[in-house]
Amino acid sequence: MRIVRIFKYVSFIIAAGIALLTSGISGCLNDPYSVGEPDSLFSEWVLVWDLMDNHYSCFFAHENIDWDQIYHKYREAAVNLTSREELVDLCLQMLGELQDQNLILRAGAIRVDTWNQGYFVNWDFSVWQDYMREWDPSSFFVELEIYDAIAFSPTPTDTVGYVYISDLGSGFDWIGFYPNTFVIQYCSALILDLRMCGESGIEMNSYYSCGRFISETALAYYRVLRTGPGRNDMTGMLSFYAFKNGGCQFTNPTILLTGRYTQGAAEQLVLFLKTQQHVTLIGDTTAGFANPAVSFNLTENWRIEIPNMATYTPDSTLLLNCGIPPDIVVPVSEADFAAGVDPVLDAALEMVLQ
Repeated sequence: MRIVRIFKYVSFIIAAGIALLTSGISGCLNDPYSVGEPDSLFSEWVLVWDLMDNHYSCFFAHENIDWDQIYHKYREAAVNLTSREELVDLCLQMLGELQDQNLILRAGAIRVDTWNQGYFVNWDFSVWQDYMREWDPSSFFVELEIYDAIAFSPTPTDTVGYVYISDLGSGFDWIGFYPNTFVIQYCSALILDLRMCGESGIEMNSYYSCGRFISETALAYYRVLRTGPGRNDMTGMLSFYAFKNGGCQFTNPTILLTGRYTQGAAEQLVLFLKTQQHVTLIGDTTAGFANPAVSFNLTENWRIEIPNMATYTPDSTLLLNCGIPPDIVVPVSEADFAAGVDPVLDAALEMVLQ
């Protein structure tokens, strides 16, 4: 994607960036380094490099990449930048060297991935709507809300709950999530759908909302945090646990649906829930987008998101691009959606009715 306008710094951001570059904090390059004139395209490119140098948490996972060499590789092109379109392209090329989809540029509501693995997304909105109308004709699943819940009876003797979450960001109200999902409490089984939860989100929302489905406290994942100017200045492993929350918990058989669009805080929720014996993951591997980021303003409208933490599963697997695999893989194709079929929902319903 080519974006035409980027990086007209407000004055205090330029001053902060230049001060950072000349303070001796910046990375492993020998200081001082000239960043050119204030408001120059070169200065703006260097600030992006420097923010990465001081905050990115996963340099240790890229042993074949020398960040100093990356600087020199792109410096000549940065010195000769003539437009902001070229600046955007150069920044995307530079950040893309790390092949980390947790690195994102944003222009207002527009998200620009620095690297994307291009996996197939195992969910289709129109097909999903048709299933919801069939499962519960009285439901109002016309638009995709932040979250919703229904209880329906696929057979005369079974009542199944269905809960989906499409966004764990600032619009998610985990306090309201508990009464909203009260409808499932007497269901014999539950389908919990996170396939459409495709933004980074807020981890605290997953931390609290998971408690609706937890029967016992369990270790969910580890974290290490970037702590200093050195690229490998990291904390030791910090433990995070799944725990009960809310007035009641749903602990009957639960089928958790995931896919390549399941990202960020939704992956934390997956890590919490997969600790429970009554939960089974089906679908596809998650996005591998589980490392929370800090956001830095580059202009009035542009910002960069840089992960300053790294996430590990309980068996110490680093979740960087690889994602969380399901217990049961359910293949999906464009032909399925064209035929009006959602194989993941079909498999989930078959499992809860066994």
